Amino acid sequence: MLSDNSLPAWLHTLLCIVLGMPFALPLLFYGAKALSTRHLEPLSGPEFGQYFFGPDAVSGVPAQVAGIALVMYGFAFLSLSVAFTRHAEERVLLRRLPWVLLALGVGATFLVKH
Repeated sequence: MLSDNSLPAWLHTLLCIVLGMPFALPLLFYGAKALSTRHLEPLSGPEFGQYFFGPDAVSGVPAQVAGIALVMYGFAFLSLSVAFTRHAEERVLLRRLPWVLLALGVGATFLVKH
């Protein structure tokens, strides 16, 4: 059985980032699209019938704020992947960055809903 300690550091880091990419890329894509077009169609949330920013399309400045929130969520997933690498073991900032980005994303999400 191969353990992760036997992997080279670069391969361990690459695998951690690749595992986070499927979660981060859609959020980054829709966030960048909302920022550039100032329009965001309803995005399905984690449960059936639940939406990130409501069941209606968002346009204008609220769509850009929603785009910022989605980009922060995407980078939170990527930074969470980096937080599990060997490079982050002795770096406190890399281990705490995902939670800061998550909190900022949640704050931006509440701004969109108001």
